Amino acid sequence: MMKLSMYAAALLSVASSLAYAAPATYDAMVTATPSGEHQFSKITQALEAAKASNKENYVIYITNGVYNEKFDVNVDKVTLEGESQDKTIIEYNAAAGMKNPQGNTWGTSKSFVIRVKADDVTLRNFTVRNSFDYPANDVKAKDDPTRLNASQAVALSVGAGSERAKVMDVTIEGYQDTLLIRHDTTSYFHNCTVKGNVDFIFGGGTAVFDDCNIVARARTKPMTPMGFITAPSTDIHQAYGLVFMNSRITKEANVPADSFGLGRPWHPSKTFSDGRYADPDAKGSTIYYNCYLDDHLYGWDKMSGWDKDKQRIWFEPDNDARFFEFNSKGPGANKAGSKHVLTTKQAQELSIDHVLGGNWYRS
Repeated sequence: MMKLSMYAAALLSVASSLAYAAPATYDAMVTATPSGEHQFSKITQALEAAKASNKENYVIYITNGVYNEKFDVNVDKVTLEGESQDKTIIEYNAAAGMKNPQGNTWGTSKSFVIRVKADDVTLRNFTVRNSFDYPANDVKAKDDPTRLNASQAVALSVGAGSERAKVMDVTIEGYQDTLLIRHDTTSYFHNCTVKGNVDFIFGGGTAVFDDCNIVARARTKPMTPMGFITAPSTDIHQAYGLVFMNSRITKEANVPADSFGLGRPWHPSKTFSDGRYADPDAKGSTIYYNCYLDDHLYGWDKMSGWDKDKQRIWFEPDNDARFFEFNSKGPGANKAGSKHVLTTKQAQELSIDHVLGGNWYRS
């Protein structure tokens, strides 16, 4: 397939001068005004072209604009690259309790805007936003018939079984359950911004957040706690879960001090031979390594689940999770005490290559 070429300066405005230059070559362009071969108005159309091409390392360039789409990235070795991180916006309004086109509710895992469902996918230089109006819904009375009780709304999901996903210079926006890292996945996030409040980075996969900004957002009504940064469900036999390295765990201006937990252990319900109950092997793992922790953080917290008799049980951060930090800085550092600090030997083992099982993230 013939490559399309262009000069970045011809396509980027002065306002975007600090963003990435456009790729020197690409295979398809997504734009509001397609005018030629291999140009499309929808990202899903470009992904269909990528699948039909059978070409490895297919690059889809997305120009500035707002794209109201919800889709799977289901092509191996494909790259989605935006014109600029703040002006190339992919968004969709979907929450767990909302009805999908088939008349059923989405549920949390399918409320995503973008879901990676392939290997060696690269996402670069755009914003993905779940546009569900969580703040407006949050202040509605519990007996308000318009209130949505299942308000989880995923922006980006690394789908189960997807390996070696790279997410670079991407802003990921939502409130509750913004970023889902599914089990049996590896992913690498570099120079990304993730925004949310309740359990907004969660799941059972392995992910490294390298030089990222993790931003807590306030609830629209005062409460303590307001939220939790992570809710990992890492399998006990898996060495690492969510690892933050050289990153900044900060907040929006209206988030008060001591209002967010660093994480809490999610034991999702699973069907066993003797019933359905909270998975005892989901011993969640979160590590903050060489990170700045702002004053909204108070340490780790507990989380509840259901036993086989449908009774609520509580999982504690000390015994039912693997929660650690090392060389933390800032007013929120080391509030949980020495029992949640890595040993020097554990810290020496903690490299990106070791966590991700190779250096594939560098390519």
